[in-house]
Amino acid sequence: MPDTWEDFLSVKKRLMLFSALVVTGTSFVAMFSKFMIWNEKRAGTVFDDPILQWMDPVNLSRITMPLTLIPIFAGLVFIFSKPKTTVYFFFAAVFICTLRALTMLLVPLEPPIGIIPLTDPIIENLFYGGQVLQKDLFFSGHTANIVLIGLLTDDLRLRKLLFFIACIVGFLLMWQRVHYSFDVFAAPFFAYLTYKLSVFSANATLLKTTPKM
Repeated sequence: MPDTWEDFLSVKKRLMLFSALVVTGTSFVAMFSKFMIWNEKRAGTVFDDPILQWMDPVNLSRITMPLTLIPIFAGLVFIFSKPKTTVYFFFAAVFICTLRALTMLLVPLEPPIGIIPLTDPIIENLFYGGQVLQKDLFFSGHTANIVLIGLLTDDLRLRKLLFFIACIVGFLLMWQRVHYSFDVFAAPFFAYLTYKLSVFSANATLLKTTPKM
């Protein structure tokens, strides 16, 4: 597997496959944002979460959003610096969107009682038409995404830091009652599943040795 972008993109067939993967991953993210808007209209179930009852809800959006976005963007710098981890990332984009859509379809939920909606004008206007989502529930995307970025990076210290931040963000989401506790606790397991599926798919397809054309 080439370690540099120049070597990686020097193979025409690999370049074509990589371009198709980027388009596919980006398309899945766009379709998933449409799904999230549609999901807000679905009826779901309310759970009496005993863990949330221990915390009075507090609006922590101004802390949670930068604590989510900054580590993710920092991790992406490391991920995109190498062809292998970049390929893993775009496969992961496909799988994480698919898994989240499936779990929300199979486990329709209403927001926890007492929810203070998590607001981020940038994300809302970029992906959700200015709408503040409240049914972005099982499983927690914020927590899963940070864990997934940690798994994808090769830097061990950054990985440990991202895992620690994911724990903090998960707690803040529960404190604000944006998520049920099981949304947060399940997120790392789905992130790990996404990572393993991505590595397997990448190594079975795009990262296989490809002769020059």
